[in-house]
Amino acid sequence: MTERAQAPHAVLVLLNLPVPDDQRAWSQALALRDDGARVTVVCPAIRGRRPGSERIDGIDVVRFRSFEGQGPLATAAEGLWTASAAAAAARRALGRSRTTRRMLQIGNPPDLLFPLAWWARRNGIRTVYDQRDVVPVLAASRAGFSRLTPLFLAAEHRMITTADVVLTPSEEQRARILRRYGRGALIIRTAEVPAQEPAAPAPDTDTDTDTDTEATAAEISTAPPDLVIGYLGVIGEQDGLTDLLDAVDLLRTDGVTGFRVEVAGDGPALPAARAHATRLGLDPLVTFHGWLGPGAVDAFLSRIDAMAVPDPDNPFNHFCAMNKVTHAMARGIPIALRPLRENARLTDGHAYQASDMTTRAFADSLAAFLKDAPSARAEIAAAARATFEAHHSWPSHAPHYVAAVSPTRP
Repeated sequence: MTERAQAPHAVLVLLNLPVPDDQRAWSQALALRDDGARVTVVCPAIRGRRPGSERIDGIDVVRFRSFEGQGPLATAAEGLWTASAAAAAARRALGRSRTTRRMLQIGNPPDLLFPLAWWARRNGIRTVYDQRDVVPVLAASRAGFSRLTPLFLAAEHRMITTADVVLTPSEEQRARILRRYGRGALIIRTAEVPAQEPAAPAPDTDTDTDTDTEATAAEISTAPPDLVIGYLGVIGEQDGLTDLLDAVDLLRTDGVTGFRVEVAGDGPALPAARAHATRLGLDPLVTFHGWLGPGAVDAFLSRIDAMAVPDPDNPFNHFCAMNKVTHAMARGIPIALRPLRENARLTDGHAYQASDMTTRAFADSLAAFLKDAPSARAEIAAAARATFEAHHSWPSHAPHYVAAVSPTRP
């Protein structure tokens, strides 16, 4: 029996993003590896990734064949398919372990892997539920999904009550879990580990040849010298990208100039956002880069002057500790955002925060950034970065994460 086969084994399961693109899961996997565990990540083969297995930075990555559904029926089919494929892959990985020190971590969305969690508990495997998103609240905020909220609540309840450890990236989520289920959760912020971030594989040019393909660093380095307002992230109905475009239209009407907008990301709402930009006549001001691999994200962030966080006022968004906010804070990039509760907690006042949730107020927050003196922008950004380093950075959370979940620990 090899030493590797006998090592404590951690299996992390994701259903909606691959690694290493998923920064939260990748940071966690690296931390467990550094703690001496053998680590396997099970994730979908989407965003240009191929099905199969490979080893990256000492971590076994198993990608199962998957797809991204659009609309209620296709999304439901996606959820059932990915849950089935992920559960099978995770059980195979855990079954090959030759150690009793095993851990299974399930990251949502969705919350459909409670049978896998139950199986793991029955077999003496430490189970961890990483509630990245509050799925029932997200469903209730989306047309076509709200009637399924009771089912999502039942699935969430089973995940929380089955797990040995519950994680969350958000104070708002932790308070909800305690209030609704009487269960404590450990806050583990989502933050990057820049020094260990692997290079992105080349895009799959055989399967994706339109303008949504993954952008390269070179493609992002050719912008005019105007101030660049950036948007980064998954683009869904709840993310407010069309609100950002409406705010840009208001700025143009107000006569505000000297800026442009660059959008990095992909998702089901991207085609509608592109069409909206064209209808508003914003094509000369707005550039869409599509999905970025890890190597291109740094290039994008290094050349934007502000991060726009236009996510609108709905119950789900108030729970989210948004990655684009912490990405900007970590790099000292000024942020213009709406006053969502968790984002306001993250930035602690060190941002261009809109006075209310209206598009007009958000446009005014962008205008305040554009009109501010460079020294004032730098002061706000520096304060945000200091807040990030003190409270949200991965080095401050990694030890707590490892102590709570690692199979190397008692």
